[in-house]
Amino acid sequence: MPPDRPAAHPPPPARPDWGWAGGGFALAMLVGVACGWALQAAGNWHEGLGWERALLAALPRDFPPLVDAAFLLLPWLGTNITLMPFVFGAALWLARVGRRDLAVHLAVVQVGSWALNMTLKALFDRERPALWEKRGQYAMASYPSGHAIATVAVLVTVAFLLYRERGWRWPVVLVALLGAVSLYSRLYLGVHWPGDVLAGVLVGAIWLAATVRAFAARRAAGAVHPGAVAGA
Repeated sequence: MPPDRPAAHPPPPARPDWGWAGGGFALAMLVGVACGWALQAAGNWHEGLGWERALLAALPRDFPPLVDAAFLLLPWLGTNITLMPFVFGAALWLARVGRRDLAVHLAVVQVGSWALNMTLKALFDRERPALWEKRGQYAMASYPSGHAIATVAVLVTVAFLLYRERGWRWPVVLVALLGAVSLYSRLYLGVHWPGDVLAGVLVGAIWLAATVRAFAARRAAGAVHPGAVAGA
């Protein structure tokens, strides 16, 4: 009989590429700063640039009460204040079931989203619109939109990981719908200038792309052992 072969052990999980994560964070910050400077240079941005005021004035605002309530309540699902406890709770659970790769990925994306938002708000103390009464959740400076950064970076990461790990498509559709409502609501509720939202989307997209690339090596290593989420 041929000698028994030693049991194959999967290689240890690869380390994330922190160069991509750090470089992506720096690039997202630089782009956020550049967009802020560009908006400042284009006019009196505290009172809104011409195209921003025109866009806000042209937005439809006569919605039924149920739609208005959705614009008021759903954005709470796309802000760092609400997302942080859920993300860190999910990360803790993932670490306990043996998916530290996913836990670290989620935690890094969330912390980076929060740090980008807070730093850029501190650098650019832009006043919020005063065209009509502001409603909903808002705090600190107007630029950039923290909802936009968190929606694009954090929520899309969650949908992406659920699709990659479980093959679920519904989170992608749900996040797309929630993102559209959340981003539009920031203008509809009068709490952001359009430039704030556009810059937030761009900053969040750069951070999203960088972290997906940074943790790609972990994904490849995780594919070796099929102990996916929830020990499936």
